[in-house]
Amino acid sequence: MKITKIWFEFDEWENGFNEDDDNSDVYFELDDGSKWCAEFFTYKNLITISQKNQHTGECLAGQYFQSNKAIFISKMNKDLIVSVLNEMIQNERDLTSVFTAINN
Repeated sequence: MKITKIWFEFDEWENGFNEDDDNSDVYFELDDGSKWCAEFFTYKNLITISQKNQHTGECLAGQYFQSNKAIFISKMNKDLIVSVLNEMIQNERDLTSVFTAINN
């Protein structure tokens, strides 16, 4: 299967994004017509979220982090994200285990 369309949430942000410390949804369509969402976080962003939660009290004051099907990457970079998606699409038997299916 191949990606035919892709949309990066961070392209829509007015203030841009931090390649080293951010998170973003990525929506994509495969050549079979199926549509999917992937949730990407940089490794550093997990630490930033934990520190924020320690101050706000969320998630037991930063004691845990919960996200469905999170994918962690070194940098929020389009080329890297596409490479990760292609790798996962080729190697996963059940895409629903790593991505969220989008109903038409």
